[in-house]
Amino acid sequence: AFSPCGQTLATGGGAFTVILWDAQTGKAELMLEKLTDWVTSVSFSADGARLASGSWDGFIRVWDAKTGAMLRAILHGSPVGWVHFSPTDSRRLASVGDDKTLTQWDIESGEMRWRVEGHWFAVFSPDGHTIATAGGADAEDVLLVDAETGALRLRLVRHQHVVILASFSIDGSMLASGSLDGACKVWDSSTGALLRTINAGTP
Repeated sequence: AFSPCGQTLATGGGAFTVILWDAQTGKAELMLEKLTDWVTSVSFSADGARLASGSWDGFIRVWDAKTGAMLRAILHGSPVGWVHFSPTDSRRLASVGDDKTLTQWDIESGEMRWRVEGHWFAVFSPDGHTIATAGGADAEDVLLVDAETGALRLRLVRHQHVVILASFSIDGSMLASGSLDGACKVWDSSTGALLRTINAGTP
């Protein structure tokens, strides 16, 4: 993950740690505290002051992005596959676990804001108001949920196989979703209308 200013790159992985790199020179600037399992995901806060990491040990850790000090450890409750700060609110962090739960946290207090079940990935819209996700019994659909409450806003129906990823356009007006059916679908993120289907041929 890149920092908001674009000058720092954070990486995780099988080394059981997070490393901060100078994006221009490729030089390692900071290695954070060694963990006990894989680091699966990293995300910078909108103001660049904090870095969150998700790990297969079930914890979300929040770090000072400048000093590398650990500020908070939050137990998700299962191996964490994905973490992402809201692009507009540096207090709000979303996580997805191996238990297929999507959870939003207040990182200042460490308290859970809400949790919904049946999800295996999630991505914020650029304005921070919506989270796109998929999983559970309707794994062929893309779900748009309210980032404030976790309530379902729109259901985008449907791929012919499991949806494995999604991405908003820069202005947030469109959403692209990819599936194991080999298709990429582009949707109007406000109305849920299908705009086009691109058949890639492979997942």
